[in-house]
Amino acid sequence: MEFIFLGTSAGEQYPGFWCRCENCEKARQLGGKNIRKNSCAWISPETLIDFPAEIFMQAERYAVPVIDTEYLLFTHSHEDHFYPYYFGWRRRGARITELRPLQIYGNEQVCGGISESVGEDLSGLALEVNPVEPFNEYPVGPMQIVPLVANHPDGEGRGLNYIIHREGKTILYALDTDWFLPETYDAINSFTYDLVVIEGTFGLRAEATGHMNLAKVEQAYQLFQQDNLLRPQALFCVSHMSPHFTPVHTEIAPVMAEKGITIAYDGMKIEI
Repeated sequence: MEFIFLGTSAGEQYPGFWCRCENCEKARQLGGKNIRKNSCAWISPETLIDFPAEIFMQAERYAVPVIDTEYLLFTHSHEDHFYPYYFGWRRRGARITELRPLQIYGNEQVCGGISESVGEDLSGLALEVNPVEPFNEYPVGPMQIVPLVANHPDGEGRGLNYIIHREGKTILYALDTDWFLPETYDAINSFTYDLVVIEGTFGLRAEATGHMNLAKVEQAYQLFQQDNLLRPQALFCVSHMSPHFTPVHTEIAPVMAEKGITIAYDGMKIEI
């Protein structure tokens, strides 16, 4: 199975739209892996995690057939992960080709936000919205998913992280969360992983609330090792990084690699 990072930035992008700090200027000059768009990911051949405004641009850049998406997992309804306006263009009359049915999974804020954006009648959009509850297991096509409660507010509720089982492999996708809630880590601790994707929004900043910094990422990596949660050859990857607290990729990636942690970049492909 192939896992592709389509975006790895926090909300403001990297470089930030309105920022000329040292990191943002370096990213503009260096380009390549130092440029990040909003976080989302693809599990080949038909599963998408999150749906920011840049999704189609990134998909074309990295040759990912987003039009073939059959399953879409949403972490939460914040705008850098959730851009439901595009679903309206699936409506008959706005398109020529027939689309594969799209199954969407998310919390109440996500499901309600889709209806608010495109209307209650989804019959002409070739999509179905499926609310999920944390800590329940759901069959999703060739996968089994377990939504977890993220330590990150999402409107009136909380965002979701996901444990994804597929083809004998297990992935943890944990973006937009501060340190794991006890009940969430209890669920995480029930499995071993071939790939862990964890967030590092606040980078080298000493204080981190609502998100992780790299110090917390290192603590999490050590905890996963201590509890034997990483299978042989497993990757422990960091995504969702802010430019204001995280050095450019070419600087921070080698530092974290020495600690056993992989800094992801847009377009990074992993064979699991």
